[in-house]
Amino acid sequence: MEESEEDRNDGNKNSQNLPEPWQAHVDTMSGQPYYFNPETSVTQWEKPSAVTQDSNEGNGASKETELPAKKTATDDTDATDKPVGCTKGNSKSRSDSDTGSAEVINSSSGVVDSNGVDNQADECFQNTLFYQEDWLYCQPINNHLLMYYTPLEDTVMLGLHATHGVFGWSALGPAGNGGMKGASQIVVHQDDSGTWIAEDRHSFDYVTPLIDDHQDVQLLFAQQDEMTGETAWGVVLPQNSCDESGLDYEIQNRQMFMIWAYHGESHSFNFHTNRGQFTANLLASPRKYVDMSEYDYIDLLMPNVAISPPEKRELEDEDYMNSFFCTYYDLDVLGKSMGFTSDDKTHMVGYRPIFTQGNEKYLHHLILTSCGRPFEFDFIQGGEKFDSSGLYHGKVVESCIDMPLSCNAFKAGWAVGDIERVMPPDVGMPIGEGQRWLLVQSHYYNPSLDEGINDSSGFRLHIARDVRPIDAGMLNLYNAVTPVQHEPLPGGRNNVATETLYVEPECTETWKEPINIISVNHHMHYFGTHLEVVVERGGENLGPIRKEYVFDYNHQGSVEPDTNLKVLRPGDRLAVTCQYDTSSLSPNDVVEFGGESHKEMCFPFLSYYPRQKHDGFTYVTPSTAANYVFGDYTWCSSPPMEGSFGSLCAEMLYKNVPGFFKQIFVAVGYDGPDLSLSIVCNGGPLTAPIREGLSFLLPICPEECSEGQWCLFSENELRAHAQSSCELLCGEFGLSLYPDLGRTELFSTSNILCPTRLFDKPTLAERQACQARGILPQDITLNGVVRVDESGTDDIPV
Repeated sequence: MEESEEDRNDGNKNSQNLPEPWQAHVDTMSGQPYYFNPETSVTQWEKPSAVTQDSNEGNGASKETELPAKKTATDDTDATDKPVGCTKGNSKSRSDSDTGSAEVINSSSGVVDSNGVDNQADECFQNTLFYQEDWLYCQPINNHLLMYYTPLEDTVMLGLHATHGVFGWSALGPAGNGGMKGASQIVVHQDDSGTWIAEDRHSFDYVTPLIDDHQDVQLLFAQQDEMTGETAWGVVLPQNSCDESGLDYEIQNRQMFMIWAYHGESHSFNFHTNRGQFTANLLASPRKYVDMSEYDYIDLLMPNVAISPPEKRELEDEDYMNSFFCTYYDLDVLGKSMGFTSDDKTHMVGYRPIFTQGNEKYLHHLILTSCGRPFEFDFIQGGEKFDSSGLYHGKVVESCIDMPLSCNAFKAGWAVGDIERVMPPDVGMPIGEGQRWLLVQSHYYNPSLDEGINDSSGFRLHIARDVRPIDAGMLNLYNAVTPVQHEPLPGGRNNVATETLYVEPECTETWKEPINIISVNHHMHYFGTHLEVVVERGGENLGPIRKEYVFDYNHQGSVEPDTNLKVLRPGDRLAVTCQYDTSSLSPNDVVEFGGESHKEMCFPFLSYYPRQKHDGFTYVTPSTAANYVFGDYTWCSSPPMEGSFGSLCAEMLYKNVPGFFKQIFVAVGYDGPDLSLSIVCNGGPLTAPIREGLSFLLPICPEECSEGQWCLFSENELRAHAQSSCELLCGEFGLSLYPDLGRTELFSTSNILCPTRLFDKPTLAERQACQARGILPQDITLNGVVRVDESGTDDIPV
């Protein structure tokens, strides 16, 4: 539904009388207002009431939208007055005594179970349509929809109750991401003869869902009040049908996305007027949302930045549909009112996005990192030391497409369709620890080139007053985030994939212990169709850690991992691949990789605990990695220009060390003279920084001479050392060294942040065959409702 500027203005006026965070918009086809909740992705014609607001607060809805009074970024007053980073301290501290029971927090959806507390909503069993003798659990969806379910041995009973207003078909089903792309739906309606039927359907896009070839659903009962629109039905589903062609999802003991939809008037299944998403665990009791208001919080908000200002349109080399801002926040300022400094370890125990009302459609992602952690040398952009000179609290850097490499400690992320996050008990994401500066990158996408848009969206971080026992981390799998990692994608192709990023067993063996996966995020852009992270353990292919049949740019929320892969172990192999559809482009066009929305990415990231030192892994093409180290990797296979050297590689290294490692020296800002290996190795303390700076690759000089000492290596010693160094370097990239021409081709793949950076692609084991669980039909008798006769002729009271 597209809106004109006038429609949007009318919608904004209507929004003033709505409970937060609901918004009113106008459908240009009908001229009628409709209502959208940006934090739950619910769209409906019915105007939300205060009850609707109550039901959606659990999905991360904000009770506070008023921004603090504006101050300058250098103002030294209390941080609570700063729009770019404000804090709130609560008088009430959180403890088990506050709830009266032990808590089990669901990490990806931000919910909590309270042992011994009745999780059933009061309204669930006050009607005669669903009896507690039949339905073990009830979960309210919104103010007039309730879901009922009962897990059986290998099947699940699933029911939907609309208290009013549904005079047509209705649907409910699992979804991989909360949208229609790649979703499975159970649609219940009357056919042309007036007989109730249940259909197993699926959708690849926002079109009419297709009927599955294999119908994995059994209708138990269905009825509808013609006067009020009260509708109720129940079905039985297998816990695992193994019907991947029908996009069926295995029902596991974990929170998963569910979608609902209905038509208010028609049983003709062609389009819907109401739809939405929520999360549920169909094998366990419903969970209550954590009341994060009991925690202190920090707001990191953009300081009213201008999205795609008109002056950018004059810059031919800049994509003015995309705007990137990086804003710095000083933890010493933020922590002042809470009693902590940047030197302290402080735990973030949850976070959520805060939107400037009406700007949700422009915001593509938010990323929170901390700055200053020493960074191991990177083949992509080079090493970099963090320079905090010139920084101040609230400083904004425009056109910040590439964040500073020294701001590399990923703490939180949000993308379109995501919701609030809450950490498990005893787990917190550490901030501080000597890293004074936080950085938030905000990316806005404005394809309509709307003018006069300013934004103050950002993060709200919930802070624990006491440090929890376990540190969380973020496992970042950088398959494709910058242009140098892959060749551009060709246009005119309906299925083109990236090279696979392999995290080899020796790489995960650097973990000190198994890690527990809290949530899994898939991130691509508009051309992305499928992303998966496959896990192989001990030669056995365990499948993807998250199943999402079709990627959806507008639904990038996090989910819990597959129940069999909630724990990753040292020695596991990971394989990351992304697929794209570029058929809308000409075969002569290409799609580059990068942060802008019209470019592409392949970036899954996993929240986990306990934190490990090595939790970031990166692919680049082998030739890029090799040429970053060598001036030219073909030197390995080439004869020397002077016969006294063993190879051209040894000759080039001996004559000019900065020229040999050209890209590395450029990356660290070296602009000095050429230096021979003799000067570097015999230069004592004067050239010690060069020797130390290259030590991550190899010992550049013979080991007999200690660092900082004046040495007197002979020319022959250094020539021989250059040849042995080249043998080591060339071998690391899969190349033999002249005069040995046994291998002149590079290794076929890379992971440059692993101990072995380049290697030949492994062959993954075949995936395990799917084990179906649940056979239909089931012999089930319900109490006090009508059921469908198997002949399909009449509804028969039970």
